[in-house]
Amino acid sequence: MNTIELSRQCRAAGIRLQARGDRLHIEAPAGCVTPELRQALTEHKADLLALHAIRARLLVLAVKLGIPRTVVDALPVEELEATAEQTALCEGHTDGNGDPLARTLLVFYLKCLADKVATA
Repeated sequence: MNTIELSRQCRAAGIRLQARGDRLHIEAPAGCVTPELRQALTEHKADLLALHAIRARLLVLAVKLGIPRTVVDALPVEELEATAEQTALCEGHTDGNGDPLARTLLVFYLKCLADKVATA
């Protein structure tokens, strides 16, 4: 099982995952977190925390850009994972204006998503 499948499985079971620093907090209905699921969460913890971190960064930027939180909340996990990978590749680089390239990428991405939501 990969991180995206695990995230989907948790969401479908009513399990909420939250990043709290370097810890993954789990809120789940009684009996939902089996030993196998707990093991999978442990194995994918770093990737799950990375997904939550990119969502948090997108939320901060969305607020600054006046983009509704619902745009970020509606993002499919696959999009978050791809965005996290692209952002990681941009870390430490700057755009033509001297701004962090990762932030520029996230702003562009959010604006495209907001436009897509607005026309849907």
